[in-house]
Amino acid sequence: MASRDVLDHGVLGPFSSRVASSKSERAAENIAFGYDDFSKTLGQWIDSPEHRKNLMMHGASKVGVASAKSSTTRRTYWAMVIAGGYERSRSRSPSAKPPTSRHAEQTCRIKILGLCL
Repeated sequence: MASRDVLDHGVLGPFSSRVASSKSERAAENIAFGYDDFSKTLGQWIDSPEHRKNLMMHGASKVGVASAKSSTTRRTYWAMVIAGGYERSRSRSPSAKPPTSRHAEQTCRIKILGLCL
């Protein structure tokens, strides 16, 4: 996107073709431009119902984030791919408890893969 200076999910081909080799059952992509830092970009996605839906994807277990700056306009372009539905090579014991945090309970704007943001 940055090299062509265009915000477009299909700039390198259809999303479904680009993620097919990951063998995930489901995947989504959030894209943006304008903010130079990730926290502001993430905030923009959290505040957007459709982008937030992607961030909250049920069963998501992998996330990739990339940014690149356009050499022409100096805009920073962002892409986040969220994927899930992979076969698990090992499963957790049904009686196993998730790890507990040493930190006090905090208010989350969004929780992704166990991270409170």
